[in-house]
Amino acid sequence: MRTTQLFKQSLIITLAITVIMTGIVPEADAGIEAVKGKKYKLTKRHGPWMIMAASLRDIPESRRTKGLSAQEAADELVYELRKRGIPAYTFSQESVIQRFNTLDRLGREERRSYAAQRAMISVIAGNYSDSEDEVAQKTLKYIKNFHPKVMTENGVYNKTPGQPGPLSGAFLTINPLLTPQEVAQRKQDPLIAKLNSGVEYSLLQNNGKYSLVIASFYGNSVTKTATSRFQNATESLKVGNSLDQAAENAWTLAKALRNAKSYGFPAGSPQNIEAYVLHEKYRSIVTVGSFDSADDPRLAAYAKLFGSKMRPHPETGVETMTAEYFVIPGKTPQAPPAASWVFDPKPTLIQNPKAN
Repeated sequence: MRTTQLFKQSLIITLAITVIMTGIVPEADAGIEAVKGKKYKLTKRHGPWMIMAASLRDIPESRRTKGLSAQEAADELVYELRKRGIPAYTFSQESVIQRFNTLDRLGREERRSYAAQRAMISVIAGNYSDSEDEVAQKTLKYIKNFHPKVMTENGVYNKTPGQPGPLSGAFLTINPLLTPQEVAQRKQDPLIAKLNSGVEYSLLQNNGKYSLVIASFYGNSVTKTATSRFQNATESLKVGNSLDQAAENAWTLAKALRNAKSYGFPAGSPQNIEAYVLHEKYRSIVTVGSFDSADDPRLAAYAKLFGSKMRPHPETGVETMTAEYFVIPGKTPQAPPAASWVFDPKPTLIQNPKAN
């Protein structure tokens, strides 16, 4: 590492915290990637609540000598936090110059400017759904008392009564890339988190921004098949009227879709479909796909695949709109289907909730 003196000459360190932390107690998540030299930049996917750990800016070039730049110091601080299981990122804030008209001493109009915002590199940590999150509070306390080597080694940081530690000014804030409306949309209902805790194929683990709802299971309802051909299969299933049964139906369908190749469904479709489950207060849903944009062309393909279609009625032959269905064949060709599900007539796009 370069000398302390050179580091002092290269940076003006402004301590502040503007980020949102994940619900992870420091040193508790060994799965957080920490690669020295790699850049971890803040995106809209992070947060919505985070911890602002520090903001750094370079001194003017006229006074700059060799040493760490603000970006290099920020990347090193991110690395140190990540080594302790805290997901941290950098966020660049560009300079903003405001110009205005004024009068000089002789009453002549002149144009002036001032720096409304100075260029800075901020280090932000965590991904919390709420500022009151218990883990967020614990992690904030940890960061306030953390003395990173990049800021303390060889006396770079000087302790003062108002700043007992290099990161003691840390605080919780929203992701600076998100609008208040986006933060409100991403706030997770505690009940939803509880209902989906530990669920296999949970939509909370989907890394995309959107997914497509293709099937819905409600409490106090009975799932019916698309045609009378599958009536016996439906009757053979123990279809309950509880949310527990709805949840089980949703999970079983998601699992079957993920193994669609085994059942040959649907003809010409992607094999082994990426399916997820989300349990809500009054229903359980199955979604497919992980999409970063509502304009992803795969959405239209999936909507066509799972949406209802015009087909001849099996008895009258009249063209009618018929829901798509998924059937697991019986053990023999003559046996009734082992299970069957009907998809929603019109698949709908959903914005993915996130796990804490």
